[in-house]
Amino acid sequence: MITQSANNFVKEVQNLIPMYNHRSVLNTDQTAFEFEMHSSRTLSFVGEKSTLASVRSTNKISHRYTVQQIINLAGQIVGPVFVCLQEKNGVMGERVRKNLFRADNVVTSCSASGKLTTSLVRYWTDKCLSPSISHSRTLLLSDAWSGQGNQHGLYDKIRGLKRLEIPLKTTSKIQPLDTFFHRQWKVIARRLYDRILLDDMDMNATERNNILKLQSLIHNQISSSVFTPMIKYAWFKAGYLDTYPGSFKTVTEVCFGFEDLECHVRGCSSSSFIRCSYCSCVLCIEHFFDSYHLH
Repeated sequence: MITQSANNFVKEVQNLIPMYNHRSVLNTDQTAFEFEMHSSRTLSFVGEKSTLASVRSTNKISHRYTVQQIINLAGQIVGPVFVCLQEKNGVMGERVRKNLFRADNVVTSCSASGKLTTSLVRYWTDKCLSPSISHSRTLLLSDAWSGQGNQHGLYDKIRGLKRLEIPLKTTSKIQPLDTFFHRQWKVIARRLYDRILLDDMDMNATERNNILKLQSLIHNQISSSVFTPMIKYAWFKAGYLDTYPGSFKTVTEVCFGFEDLECHVRGCSSSSFIRCSYCSCVLCIEHFFDSYHLH
């Protein structure tokens, strides 16, 4: 039954795609981030009864925030990334708001749970979706979650938008963001958290502003045209594209597939961390994260 529902939906979308520009066929979805991402891999001796793992805060690994992106059928990230932080009582104090990290490619809000509510979806449509639609006809695929159902009228004011709900229990198979893309988005974040812990760096990546800075950098890196075939592959894997987009490189291959031991910035001898997807410069954490390496 679920498989049939998924197949019927994919066929419906495939029939509609020829009526739209590929840049106007969109997919959006939410994914959860732990405030402190910890590795699930450990090393232990054979026969050892208990294996201990290290995190900086047990409280942080149980708290989450939500990230929502939009991709299109042309293989591009559309608009800014939406970040919903978890705040006590769902409110940010005036001092927090005043000092909050701001970037053109990040829209920020919060809730008590770190999850989106109907009112936050409305905020997302106003601040992220609507300003990013440049064509008169747009097709949007999103989850059949009651909080954003058609009964709320969240999408009624967006001219030319047709929204289709991906059937329940099928997202793991036919949601492009869920089938492949979300794992790629989390690669840079996980590498950063692991490196901070491994090197015992004096950096708190769980602070609000560092979370927002990190999501801004991830959005910027994956917006590089080098990842266009990778994003198209997400649509292909979900069944909406019949033609294989060709060979592509993952985030791990592009950003971490290098042998350079030191940062490329002149005068810096710090250990390398990442290779920029735009300029191919290999950077340490300081010159990538602290210095906010944005293209």
